Amino acid sequence: MLINFSKISHQPYKFDISENGVKFTGEIIKKSQNICELKGRLDGILAYICDRCGENFNLKINETVNLILSNGIFKDDSHEISDVIEFLNGIINLDEVLQSEIEAYKSGYFYCDKCKNL
Repeated sequence: MLINFSKISHQPYKFDISENGVKFTGEIIKKSQNICELKGRLDGILAYICDRCGENFNLKINETVNLILSNGIFKDDSHEISDVIEFLNGIINLDEVLQSEIEAYKSGYFYCDKCKNL
């Protein structure tokens, strides 16, 4: 789902997309000319491989997502660490955001039911 930065206003822009069993819902609000704030949720089931035994299992995902979306290079004047995604073409690509958040979630360590108790 592609959204032009110029289409986002101070009124929430609601979205609802899904990919491979994971639903991504939420809203985007414009904070300044080139900055938007995304507040959303990831819900669903991911196929995953146990980090201990290597067996396949289903990993339940139920996470909140809070991001800053920047139209261009992000300059952090407040010097705070923020979750920022920069788009350099004036278009927000929610499919890329969803894929990025799924991969970030999968970068943690997860164990199947058999290995949780070891």
